Amino acid sequence: MRKTVIAIAGATGLVAALAGCAQVQEPAPICNMAGINASRTLVALPAAAPDAPSPLMEMPLNSVSVVDHAIIQKVFPRQVTARRTPTGTVEVVTQIVNCTDHPLNVEARTQFYDGAHTASEPVSAWKRFAMPARSSNTYRESSIGAKNVNFYMVELRETR
Repeated sequence: MRKTVIAIAGATGLVAALAGCAQVQEPAPICNMAGINASRTLVALPAAAPDAPSPLMEMPLNSVSVVDHAIIQKVFPRQVTARRTPTGTVEVVTQIVNCTDHPLNVEARTQFYDGAHTASEPVSAWKRFAMPARSSNTYRESSIGAKNVNFYMVELRETR
């Protein structure tokens, strides 16, 4: 009887030790903000102050700009692409990842530009979408015009 009790206790201890080694990891996106910050550089000179360094960071066209400091470390623009539709307009598709453990409400809008980097049409209205914790969502916007659209900029902020 004593050998049986020792064997059961030893087996129980082994199972407990192995259970401690096994880590259950929930599926979730991995958010690396360093890539976003590393891709930005300082603007050489602001338009209104020649010969002075700019405190602004360049916002490259054909990208996503997080314009709300409250969510800059909460969301990750995973991908942004654009394509011409059969009618000639430009459709921008952006995949946004919620890097937090709680739901977020986010808004996005798009500005389209011509070949000279000038706004080619009015900025779109803010579109609101919900993002559950550790999930992703897709934002889509299409230009109004077809001829004078060469570039775009997507802006992202938390819902007010």
